[in-house]
Amino acid sequence: FFEAMRAELIQRVCSVMPVADYLLQGKHISRETYEEITAAGTNMRKMRIMEPALNNNKSKAAFCEALRKYEPHLLKELDDDFRSSGPYNFFYYSSESTGSSKVSSETRQKLNEQWPKNSNKYRSKFEALLKFPDLKSLGNGKLFMCEENEYEIGSGADGTCVYIGMRDDGTEVAVKRMIKNNHKQLKDEMNVLRDRKLEHKNIVKYIDFTEDKNFVYLCLQLCEYNFEEYKKTKEMDQDALKKITKEVLLGLKVLHDAGIIHRDIKPTNILIDVDGNVKLADFGISRKISQDATSAHTTRAGTRGWEATEILNGNADGPCGYKLSTDIQVAGMLVYYILSGGDHPFGKQSEVEKNIQDGKYHLDEQTDVEAKDLIEKMLAPKPEERMSAKEAVEHPYFWDDERRDSFFRFIGDNEAVQNWKDTSPKLREALRKYGKFNEWKSKMSDLQNREKNLPDDLHGLLRFLRNRLIHEKEKFYKNNMYKDLFPEFYISANQLAKEMGW
Repeated sequence: FFEAMRAELIQRVCSVMPVADYLLQGKHISRETYEEITAAGTNMRKMRIMEPALNNNKSKAAFCEALRKYEPHLLKELDDDFRSSGPYNFFYYSSESTGSSKVSSETRQKLNEQWPKNSNKYRSKFEALLKFPDLKSLGNGKLFMCEENEYEIGSGADGTCVYIGMRDDGTEVAVKRMIKNNHKQLKDEMNVLRDRKLEHKNIVKYIDFTEDKNFVYLCLQLCEYNFEEYKKTKEMDQDALKKITKEVLLGLKVLHDAGIIHRDIKPTNILIDVDGNVKLADFGISRKISQDATSAHTTRAGTRGWEATEILNGNADGPCGYKLSTDIQVAGMLVYYILSGGDHPFGKQSEVEKNIQDGKYHLDEQTDVEAKDLIEKMLAPKPEERMSAKEAVEHPYFWDDERRDSFFRFIGDNEAVQNWKDTSPKLREALRKYGKFNEWKSKMSDLQNREKNLPDDLHGLLRFLRNRLIHEKEKFYKNNMYKDLFPEFYISANQLAKEMGW
């Protein structure tokens, strides 16, 4: 069976890593072979490494046992094919059994003419795909793809394989393929992405869904990189990293506004398209919160190292209460990871989970005060203390000079701010929390007489900076809007404005 079905096994086994784990545990493959399998980029490559290592009947039997455990439907189908095959046609498979169908030269020419050639990274692969003899047509001629190794661009631990593909109008797509007996996750992802509320430039776009005898196929917008790949290929300054961070949070806000919890936020689920737009992706384990609920109670999901405190501290075997705030803490980990160039705030892989549970994190690689404040408010151990996605997007860290200018003009003209000689008891009480701005005048060497009369607290500083903007704009901007002198000012003034309802 193993020898006869070798080609089919290499092409169609999706749960390669669980099978490899099983074989390693039973000492049927070596640690070196296992590490090579782990390092291989696609399932077909993994299988090509595994296959020659199974060089005796005992290891082949163990492989079949693992396949029976992880992909029983595939094993049964191949076993039926094997038993019905004669001695002369073990390696013959009709187009019907493999799901392939001939694509005419006229169709290929039409696809080539309509193809807009958007992708830079995969252009040569598409050129080869359109010439490939066994190009496959699916969905009544609406989708064209090939499941050969060179067209696979990704894979998942759940048996998902991702290929490049082309729609009948020439649109480039990423095709997620999963075996039919394990396709609920793919259909869940499709149902999430079909929600009209998720039609946004920072959410990966759903295009189509189709199936054949063995697999289901989800067609999505093709992107060039995930963030892990992107940071290795592009030199990015802090402004570029800030842009990526904001677009991640914008995508998360769209998701949360629709009442959807992502549950698997991590660097590889952040995609970047050919134009540099950031897309939140992979919604296979997302959950929708019912209208009157605040949590979705499901079994534990997500990726190790990218789970929230309350999930790690919860019941590992029972239902977990996922909230929007669960996403926020993990998104905070991702924000630091992006801005630091690849450091996890909760430390090295071996200690991450324990540190998340204990609330021990470090932000050593981040010197920007506003960025630190944003991350800290997202990482808060208690879910109720974390900011929302909307608050994260609106945080002063993302304000440009125009936004800071408008903040001063609007808040600075508020009656309570103007009337600094007669401060209300409520405002006086609120100002006590911002004692770090007391004696701000001592930092100023060019105070005019009228400015010396302002109160020496956050209230007075707010009025002072507003007056500088309005009456001495050149000096205001020459001093970089006083961001260097008072780095925490915009965070605190914005928080005060919220507390006072300004």
